Amino acid sequence: MKLNRRKICYIINHKKKGESCEIIAEDIKISKRRVEQIWKEYHETGEEPLVRKNLGRPKKAVIPEEVEIIKEAFNRFKFGARMLEPIIEGLYNIHIPHNRIHMYLLSESLAGGEFYLNLRK
Repeated sequence: MKLNRRKICYIINHKKKGESCEIIAEDIKISKRRVEQIWKEYHETGEEPLVRKNLGRPKKAVIPEEVEIIKEAFNRFKFGARMLEPIIEGLYNIHIPHNRIHMYLLSESLAGGEFYLNLRK
């Protein structure tokens, strides 16, 4: 079960009343350990713990050297991101993931959006 702000408030309020972690965990359908973690964080900081903020791996920005390489390769070959990836790797001996190439091409309006994905929906 995913925790939201309301459920975290529920956990904190019931722990303040003296209810056990096991009972709270059964009510919300999460593990006892997770209730303990939330209570510990609240007890240490005095604030509700933030949930679902800054999740996942941080995005890596495109370096100016990579921008120049992508521009040159695109102007020369006029291919999309997946075709440019091995070309850039072969000519410039640098690996730039096609996802990053595509994000740059989208930002410069050099690539189309996900037209076929929208058709499927």
